[in-house]
Amino acid sequence: MATLADLAVSLCVPIPDAWSGVEITGISDDSRRVQAGEVFVAVPGALHDGADYAEDALRRGATVVVSERSCTQAVPNLVVADARVALALLAAEFHGHATRSLFTVGVTGTNGKTTVCHLTAHLLGEDETAVIGTVANEARGLRAATTPGSLVVQAIARDAVLAGRRNLVIEASSIGLAQHRLDAVDFDVAAFTNLSRDHHDFHGGREAYLEAKLVLFRGLKESATAVVNADDPAAGEMLGAANAHALTYSSERAADLSASDVRLEARASSFRAIWQGRRADVRLPLPGRHNVENALAAIGIGLSAGLSLAEAAEGLRSAAPVPGRCEFFQRGDGVTAVVDFAHTPDALARVLDLLRHTHSRILVVFGCPGDSDRGKREQMGEIAGRHADLTVVTLDNPKHEDPDAIINAIASGVVRSGGRMKRVLDRAEAIRLAVADAHATDVVLVAGKGHETYQIVGDRYVEYSDAAVLQALGFTPLRDDLE
Repeated sequence: MATLADLAVSLCVPIPDAWSGVEITGISDDSRRVQAGEVFVAVPGALHDGADYAEDALRRGATVVVSERSCTQAVPNLVVADARVALALLAAEFHGHATRSLFTVGVTGTNGKTTVCHLTAHLLGEDETAVIGTVANEARGLRAATTPGSLVVQAIARDAVLAGRRNLVIEASSIGLAQHRLDAVDFDVAAFTNLSRDHHDFHGGREAYLEAKLVLFRGLKESATAVVNADDPAAGEMLGAANAHALTYSSERAADLSASDVRLEARASSFRAIWQGRRADVRLPLPGRHNVENALAAIGIGLSAGLSLAEAAEGLRSAAPVPGRCEFFQRGDGVTAVVDFAHTPDALARVLDLLRHTHSRILVVFGCPGDSDRGKREQMGEIAGRHADLTVVTLDNPKHEDPDAIINAIASGVVRSGGRMKRVLDRAEAIRLAVADAHATDVVLVAGKGHETYQIVGDRYVEYSDAAVLQALGFTPLRDDLE
């Protein structure tokens, strides 16, 4: 069992000898869930300071409190400069710095993180690789964040080591990085996909958003590798932040790893990967140039892990589509539907552009989440109105915000574009309306929620799935055989 002296080493905080032998059974940052013998880390939040709940934690059996201000004399109280940093350091120490025993990959960027992580896990071996991210978290019952808190991250890493896994692939969100959730994770590779608008409500603007992404690269050790999309304007800043090996990739220009002979099909793509004079043909069950970029990122990570270019190219051939990412459905009357997680302006524009080349008309159903980045709503409405033949504006996860206010903001963008629009609050009904308007060779794009199997209304998670609604309307999933 760990003692306070064991854990305090990571904080570089001196402790009196009388405290050093205090036994620690665990760590918690939620006073309501503290168990006997645990350290309570009092993290200050946007609305409440965890230090105000120290007494509550003590009543539940906390034996140590870590906080940014003195808040108790009943038990050892370690005062630190940043409780979030302390939480990450303590979590890593308590779980034996498990990421040091794994080939650990962090993938950051506005769009593409989930797909790159999915493809990377496939290349490295799904039985040997643990994944932390949007889709993988939901499978564990974790719905709140792309990058969970440091306690969860370190516990998953420890479990991966105990299960005999060799690799850990993590979606590194800007919020997770800004809140130090990945501090003390020992990354072997950091990959950057792209940078466009998202989470400006949290960060306050592009510069702070970019700064959060740079955290991942600044923390790399010299032996690590920075895998960076050379086509993105922020590539230079990512590379400049990393004191590590660099591997650039591009689908449009010269780079360490590049693509030529790109061929885009309705539900697949192929290209020739070029690296250090070697060439390998790649085919994958994902459409669009953005997925060529995602595949290059995964190949770059695979190369950093010791795979050959030929092995990586062959591995992608058998990769399965990512749930809720350009997921195709079809009905007997010839109407196609696509479920996609596109929840940013750039992602929505990309998938609409992709579908425009292969279908007569596009009917898009989407909304925007409540309580987050209000500034992107009108922009997304304008993109939808400009690219789609019909935009059905509906709800995503309204949370605590007025549904009509969300829809009105999106609708103003559609109106500005001159596009045709309908408003339907109920998301399932919105999908039914779009499908009823569609004909053979048309496509109905249902965007924003992707793989999610719930809708957040207030504090409630209501069971809901875009895919399930489509299947109830007679659509069946399409599967491509690339052999």
